[in-house]
Amino acid sequence: MVNLAIAFPLLLVALTAVAIYVQVTSSTLSLPISTGTTVLTIILPFLAAANVFYTPLLQRYLQKNVRSLALQHLSPVALQIIQGVLTVVLATLAAQGFVPGQLLECSLEGKWMGMWRAQDGRSIQRIQDAFNCCGLRSIKDRDWPRDQCRKSYPSRQDSCLAPWSASMQRSSGLEFGVVVAVGILQLIHLALFRLRNSGGARARGGYRRLVQSIGADPRQGLLENGAAEVAEVDEGDQAAGNNGANGNSRGYGTTEDSPNHRIEPSLLGEDGNTWARH
Repeated sequence: MVNLAIAFPLLLVALTAVAIYVQVTSSTLSLPISTGTTVLTIILPFLAAANVFYTPLLQRYLQKNVRSLALQHLSPVALQIIQGVLTVVLATLAAQGFVPGQLLECSLEGKWMGMWRAQDGRSIQRIQDAFNCCGLRSIKDRDWPRDQCRKSYPSRQDSCLAPWSASMQRSSGLEFGVVVAVGILQLIHLALFRLRNSGGARARGGYRRLVQSIGADPRQGLLENGAAEVAEVDEGDQAAGNNGANGNSRGYGTTEDSPNHRIEPSLLGEDGNTWARH
């Protein structure tokens, strides 16, 4: 069985590495992916790790130092809610980037047009060099240098829309996969945390039933199985000692299995009978 204490951190490190790759690719190829979403995707695995490792510690701290039951229960849950909301928002935004359709094409068109109007030739040339293409929809459609890409690179025969769109879908799909994986890990953590807490509650319930079955002495509370067995052995030894004491107090002239009768001297001869008649 895989050790979860080792597998969980390794998986979070792998997810963080994928999120960093998405950020670098998005920045290099000027993909229409918000920098805020890629940065939050990088932070999300660390937030999940903090929830896993610090939620039990926080709960124990609140139980020892805070008397409010509402605060004890709501504080750990609030961290999970924040992570859950962030996961849903990031997954929704990432899904818009890898689903083919008019929305994806419009986002790519708007990004290229913004670079063209800002005369950001450096970003456009990076895209053209990465995919060995010229222009967006055709080799003469807003290429860079202006109307010179085909002349400068005669070997380039394709436009950049198709490969650029594929890179956008791949990066958004990886981002979506990271977010969903972190969400699944959160659900597993919540299930294990709930199972552990319910197991502790059942154990405390068993202690209460044991105390109720023993008697009214409050000092005997919360007896564990080993203590209960010791108590039973002590009671057996005490009972055996009482039986031995009773057997030794029967006196002489009796057998062990017969009742304890007194031995009285009988009347001696006729004198005894005469005395009885008078």
